[in-house]
Amino acid sequence: MEQAFSIWSPVIMAQLKTPRHLGGEHSYPSERFHRSLEDLRVKIKQSEVLSQGQAVEVRVKVDILCLLEDDQGSMHLVKKEETLKERVSYSDFDQALERKESIRFVINIKDISCDGELSNGKIRVRFFIEYNIIATREQVVRLWVGEQGEISKESLNQLFERLEEEVARLAGENQELHRKIFFYQRDISSLKRGIRKLEKRNAGLLKEVTYREQESETLRKSLQEKEARIYRLQQYSGAWSNPKLAETLEEMPEAEPGLGRRIKKLFLNNLL
Repeated sequence: MEQAFSIWSPVIMAQLKTPRHLGGEHSYPSERFHRSLEDLRVKIKQSEVLSQGQAVEVRVKVDILCLLEDDQGSMHLVKKEETLKERVSYSDFDQALERKESIRFVINIKDISCDGELSNGKIRVRFFIEYNIIATREQVVRLWVGEQGEISKESLNQLFERLEEEVARLAGENQELHRKIFFYQRDISSLKRGIRKLEKRNAGLLKEVTYREQESETLRKSLQEKEARIYRLQQYSGAWSNPKLAETLEEMPEAEPGLGRRIKKLFLNNLL
């Protein structure tokens, strides 16, 4: 024996004949020096459909997340926000809609595609959102329950299918996000190891440079001392070749035979 139940539920009245695309290309100045765009994500922040006469206006607010790498290998997250608008006529729906009806429009995001690049200090982003609009109206729905307690209603089946699709989509996004996080963590760990190796190498090079500078300074001082000694010896040789000095030494009294040697020794000590 079947029993009838009545519930107050939204019922699908119409939807777009074909999915539509919303988006375009946007560019933003890079606020600091970045070397490359490592990853790009576009997230729906808010979406709504507003009725406007014989048409509706779609408004979608998105967050654009750009993961950028600088010349030091550090990662920086840059967030930009955009609001997209589009007007859709009632004639684009697969069923005729009346303005006087109390219709609620729901946007169904099907897919988001995006790509971008970093060039000449600007972040260029291109993205497109594929969506559909569903027109619903709340009304009383009668459900029939058989002996097995099974409810057969097309609207509920469609609702369950949409819920399953949404759960699957979110699960896929979460899995992709976990994969990205894993690779980022691995790259960051590798980068840290590389930085530690470079720091050790730089410390060794700095120590070697300091040692070389000390050696160079020691050699420079030694060279200056040798040049000074050579100069003094040259002056000594020129002095003894002076005839006046020789005559002076020869004219010294014989009573002082050791005086010349002492003068010569004293002169050499002053030179050397």
